[in-house]
Amino acid sequence: MQKFFIIAGALAFLALYALTLTTDSNSALSPYFWWVVAICGAFMLAFLGAILRYLFQMVRDKHHRVFGSQIARRLSVMFTLVAVLPALALLGVSAQFISHNIKTWFGNDTREALERSLALSKSAVNQSLETIGNQAIVIRNHLSIAEQQNYPQQALHTEQARQFTQLAIWDMKSQTLLHQNNPLKLMQPDVDDKVFTQLQQQHQFNFAEKINDTLYASGWLALPERNGTQLALFFRQPIPPQIAADAELIESARAKYAELLFARQGLQTFFLITLAIAATLAILLGLTAALYFARKFVEPILQLATGTSSVAQGDFSQRIVVPNKKDELGKLADLFNHMTEQLAIAKNADQLHRQQQEAARHYLERVLESLSAGVLTLDDSGCLNTHNQSASTIFDVDLSQLHGKNWEDWAHLSPQHQILSDTIAQLLDSAAHPNGSEISYSGTDETRILSGKAFRLPAENGNGLVLVFDNITALVMAQKEAAWGEVAKRLAHEIRNPLTPIQLSAERLAWKLHDKLDEPSQQILTKSTDTIVKQVAALKEMVEAFRNYARAPKLKLQEIDLNTLVNEVLVLYESSPCTFSAELSNIPMLLKADTTAIRQVLHNLFKNAAEAAEHDSQPHVQIRTWRNAQTQGLTIENNGKGFSKHILQHAFEPYITDKPTGTGLGLPVVKKIIEDHNGKITLHNLPENGASVQIEFNVISGA
Repeated sequence: MQKFFIIAGALAFLALYALTLTTDSNSALSPYFWWVVAICGAFMLAFLGAILRYLFQMVRDKHHRVFGSQIARRLSVMFTLVAVLPALALLGVSAQFISHNIKTWFGNDTREALERSLALSKSAVNQSLETIGNQAIVIRNHLSIAEQQNYPQQALHTEQARQFTQLAIWDMKSQTLLHQNNPLKLMQPDVDDKVFTQLQQQHQFNFAEKINDTLYASGWLALPERNGTQLALFFRQPIPPQIAADAELIESARAKYAELLFARQGLQTFFLITLAIAATLAILLGLTAALYFARKFVEPILQLATGTSSVAQGDFSQRIVVPNKKDELGKLADLFNHMTEQLAIAKNADQLHRQQQEAARHYLERVLESLSAGVLTLDDSGCLNTHNQSASTIFDVDLSQLHGKNWEDWAHLSPQHQILSDTIAQLLDSAAHPNGSEISYSGTDETRILSGKAFRLPAENGNGLVLVFDNITALVMAQKEAAWGEVAKRLAHEIRNPLTPIQLSAERLAWKLHDKLDEPSQQILTKSTDTIVKQVAALKEMVEAFRNYARAPKLKLQEIDLNTLVNEVLVLYESSPCTFSAELSNIPMLLKADTTAIRQVLHNLFKNAAEAAEHDSQPHVQIRTWRNAQTQGLTIENNGKGFSKHILQHAFEPYITDKPTGTGLGLPVVKKIIEDHNGKITLHNLPENGASVQIEFNVISGA
């Protein structure tokens, strides 16, 4: 833009200079006046475009509330007034001056002076004509005498006749030249009837004429008739050079004055148009320069504003470049650059420190994520700061939604959060116990045994708390199962030994006393012995259940199709009062399992589902098999009564049952078989009524 302004300004000055030259009628550029006007118009359009561009930028900056736009607008207005007002004043004064001077040029004094000069010039010329005419009369007199002596032509060559440039004797009737003395070979005068008619009337008349840039005094004199022939003398002699030059100059001035007087209004308009074009171009040039320099003046301030805004937003890479570094703005720019450089260094150091802290935090997070134990940190106000994934898994709650919230306020979110809040309170109470404490936590699907302890952080770390806990449910269950297994083994051994003698003794009594008792006594005996035998059989079944729970049979794994096995077991329940429906997957459900053990699991679960559904008027059991990318399994749902809360929490513990005749070993045995196959079993109640049991197995590779 700076180059454009310099080049355009220089060319505009040249155009103005050319315009002043074209106004001079004697200049070689005067024929190109309108071309120069067109060029000036092009420059005016160019400057007008630049002005509009600057105005558009100012309006846009104001609309977008660009910092510094107001000061730029004010400076532009002030510079514009400084550039335009003097030019407008000069234009008005110049226009008035031109109008006044043109009126002065054509005033009465000038016109009167020219008229008097012209009259004086004509008087001098007439005086010369009269003098030369008198000299010609003398020649005519000599010609009259010479004609009487019959040699008139000799009179044309006398000493007095040689003072004339041209003398000639003409026949007026025939209009022919008779004699002449014309040493300069000047052209002959125009001879016609009008001339001779005037001569007959006046006998003499004189006139001035210009030949070859020389003013001559010419005239005609009538000569006496000779032999009926009317003769005339024509004479021609130069007017004195000084008188001729003055007369010519005065006549030229009069002619020019007449031309100017005729074009007076047009001349005034011409000068005013020229002045208006020059003034407009100068104003536009000045206005463009004002806006340009205002913009250039504000640019460092705008750069400072932009840089300050960027610094406020955290960008310390801004640098300000000022062309003139020796003034105050340059020094201010250097100070700003030094400040941003120092801030950038401080920011880099802070970022490095943050990166180190972030790396340490990520390292700590990775360590925490790798722990199987759950970890929670609370600030001194009891709000959750951090946690690891194991904590969310153990509590079965999305702890990320609880960050920044006080643990006491969690109880209002949901019943599960109420349980979680109570558990946190118990963990906090464990801070006083050196070895921590064991806590029972009721999850959404099972009750978990947690072992945890709370630690208080040092004062320099905010006086917060760290809660560390682990899910020891599997360990406790394993210990319980081992203990119950040992109990079951001893019970089976202690109970089984006397069962056979009791049964045999009862049968022997019935056989020995069968014929010795009367009919009523016989019936009592039979009924009693049958009761003993049945109870012994029931005890044997219980003993067998104890043995199954206590022992760990060796599994015979083979590839089986779960869908096929389900269909085989369902055949046994076709005559059941409960309706069984199966929705089996079309994909083969292959798994490596012990057929007998899995069949036992299906029998147990189908039987339990049918017994639970008996409480409904239309008992129904729905069986579905499913498979996804990683797991496959089986879901059993019934429309009977659901599990009680106590059963859901302790269903897989031995001897826990809600059946009057149940042993409480069915589900523990099922769970043990499923876990021996690397599977998982879960229980939950359906939303409306009924219960659901889901078994998951891993998908075998290549299946």
